[in-house]
Amino acid sequence: MLTSLMMLAAALGQAPGADRSRELFADPTFERGFMLTAASHPVPKLLIGELRASAGPDAGPPAWRMPQWGTRELLQPQRSVEADGRWTAENRAKRVVVDRSGAGPVGLLLEVRGDFEYDGRMRADGEAWPHLLIEQLFERPIAPRDFETLTFAMEARIPSCDPASWAADKLDPGRHTAQVSAFWTVHNATKGNPDHRDMIWFGIPIFDARHPIPPAHHALDVGKDDASGKFICLIDGKRFWKTPTGDGAWHRLEVDMVPLLREALAISQSHGYLKATRFEDLAIDSFNLGWEAPGPYDATFEVRGLSMRGGGE
Repeated sequence: MLTSLMMLAAALGQAPGADRSRELFADPTFERGFMLTAASHPVPKLLIGELRASAGPDAGPPAWRMPQWGTRELLQPQRSVEADGRWTAENRAKRVVVDRSGAGPVGLLLEVRGDFEYDGRMRADGEAWPHLLIEQLFERPIAPRDFETLTFAMEARIPSCDPASWAADKLDPGRHTAQVSAFWTVHNATKGNPDHRDMIWFGIPIFDARHPIPPAHHALDVGKDDASGKFICLIDGKRFWKTPTGDGAWHRLEVDMVPLLREALAISQSHGYLKATRFEDLAIDSFNLGWEAPGPYDATFEVRGLSMRGGGE
């Protein structure tokens, strides 16, 4: 039997036990940089231009966007200078670093500067807040039913997260924080279904300044004028993290999203959303990762080895 399996694998061009999954993120190492957004949407010009390293061949347009909603000062399109395997873009509001200096996975640093963004003033209810994200829109939506596994993996750390000195005694946990999550938009793709094109936000929490490990969050996306109004299903962070995620250490995540998406659909339906939807109807439109800063925090997030692989097609 073993010999037969080896012969079959050889005929298919695969070693026995080889990983037959495929990467679903385009450009997971950010070779082509990012397409920068404006500070709000909708606007006449949502995308303002490219941010990428000046070194290396031009391999085509960026696969990633970099949303910078709600900021006081936009990063501007530029070809950043690469030195010793790292390239950096920054202004008074934020800093972005792509790090290829080591032998390990390519790293990305996202830093928000809440002291500058809020300029001595606390955010009130209903006001927009600064974001610094990476985002990928999938040209062909990903149907979870097509895969036995959807493995999301990365390493992440929070080197620093500190409130502005003037804000320390004014923070309201119901209104002010800095947080990092991985989010996917998941919609019903079945034409003729009552839920067709309706969607939820499915998320895995990574860090929240208010909690050692970020908790679950099930609620509508509201709080500012351009919010989507769609249901958010953020899974409890204790499912993924055993120790506080803001301790400055690297934390490894590798998780199969297929059972989590089934769970997220059930949770959404228990709250009255996508009630006519089956798991087989679902499709993933987009992914985003990074900072939302509804409070005046100076904070840094690093990620490396970012991947989403589909197995068993």
